[in-house]
Amino acid sequence: MADMREIEAFLTVAEEMHFGRAAERLGLSTSRVSFLVKRLERRVKAPLFERTSRRVALTPQGEYLFAEVRPATVRIERALADVGAWASSHREILRVGFANTLPGSMAADLAAAFERRYQGCRVVPSAHPTADMLSWLDRDWIVDVVVTWMPGEPAQLGVPGLEVGPVIWRERRAVVLAADHPLAGRSTIDAEELADHEVIYAIGVPPGYADGWTPRVTPAGRPMSLRRVSVTYVEEILRMVVEDGVGHLTFVSVPDRYKVPGVVVIPVTGLPPMTVATMWPDTTARHRLAPAFAQAALAHSAEAGWPLDVDRDASHHDRHASGL
Repeated sequence: MADMREIEAFLTVAEEMHFGRAAERLGLSTSRVSFLVKRLERRVKAPLFERTSRRVALTPQGEYLFAEVRPATVRIERALADVGAWASSHREILRVGFANTLPGSMAADLAAAFERRYQGCRVVPSAHPTADMLSWLDRDWIVDVVVTWMPGEPAQLGVPGLEVGPVIWRERRAVVLAADHPLAGRSTIDAEELADHEVIYAIGVPPGYADGWTPRVTPAGRPMSLRRVSVTYVEEILRMVVEDGVGHLTFVSVPDRYKVPGVVVIPVTGLPPMTVATMWPDTTARHRLAPAFAQAALAHSAEAGWPLDVDRDASHHDRHASGL
């Protein structure tokens, strides 16, 4: 039977796709995390990661193990936290999932802000790739509320079965390109110019969300050249950018979270900004405090001066990111 420390190390590396960041999260040395993962690989008699000097990626066996094990461990963590909180304080539990690409300390700040306003409630946070959270739309949610990136204004996405709170952060669009891409030397790129170059379009997510992230046509109506790919992790997308020469539309702060050799991130004009907002299921299982969390997040955004008017001042994000 696998050691839980091995499972924890494997899951953390799979979420971060980086041994150093995983070690930092776990409070261990990088060599210790590598040892635990290798021991698990010996136990299951299969490689779980492809490791090179440039990247870390899950093998097919690793992808299967992650998909099977992660939901179970989240439920275990949630149950332990819930029982502990009830036993110690009798406070109500709100499980909040945060996209692991959010800026700075946003997740910790929002959890603390909500608990200050609702002292009878405890936030149990968890970090998830956005791709994973989107898969919850047609299955059981493992959290009560999600804080994640939205492609444009949430109200315009029209995703069924989903309630969305107000925007708490706006950020300029950008495109990730290989360093040798024909547009890589530009300081900005207009959306119309992207029609002449292949860009990634995610399949397997709600169409409104996919079309918002990567429009099928430019604002002037020119068809985009789309490379349709199944929803995957950022690390895999960045590999495709480098190796296949495709572009990937994203937000300007992505280098703050992922520093990958051989890619450049260039602001894009002509498209609405990316946003961060809360979302939760529009079902009878909805937690009664989900809308309250959304409003608390909005209030904290205003108090902290988070960027909301990127058209007025495109550098607003840079001035405030360090103050999260």
